[in-house]
Amino acid sequence: MDDGEPEHEPRTLAEKIEYLICNAFPPDEAPWGDRSSDRAVAAAINGYHRREVISHVTLGKVRSGTIAANTGEPYVPGQPIIDAVAEFFDVDPLFFEPQHEVVKRVFESLNFLRAVHRGDVQGLAGRGVTSGLSAELLAYLNEVAAELSDDSPQS
Repeated sequence: MDDGEPEHEPRTLAEKIEYLICNAFPPDEAPWGDRSSDRAVAAAINGYHRREVISHVTLGKVRSGTIAANTGEPYVPGQPIIDAVAEFFDVDPLFFEPQHEVVKRVFESLNFLRAVHRGDVQGLAGRGVTSGLSAELLAYLNEVAAELSDDSPQS
């Protein structure tokens, strides 16, 4: 395309990383210079954080979509690496999540908050704990809250 926009929205982690590498900085202002090698991009990310947060090997696995032997799925680094890369590129870490995971997390968070507002869950609402909980944990908490409300005496 002529306007610099991608032909399609990046969907995989590899596409999202590549999109950011190609588009996050104005032309000729990328902190890794002209050559966006795995080593140069990892060095820029690590330099930003003033410590090693990602190796060029890990970045290479992510960029290439290398299949992890233990899962049969594309390699995904741990959440601390995702968070550090997101901070470097100034994007929300949710940018790297598959869309269905983001939807699931929002759905479960809303269900959890609804349970808190109904009084089914107490003592957590004011602490903002829902932001760091996985969709699976929120789903479990929602199930527990539903069971507790089903077991409570009706007035």
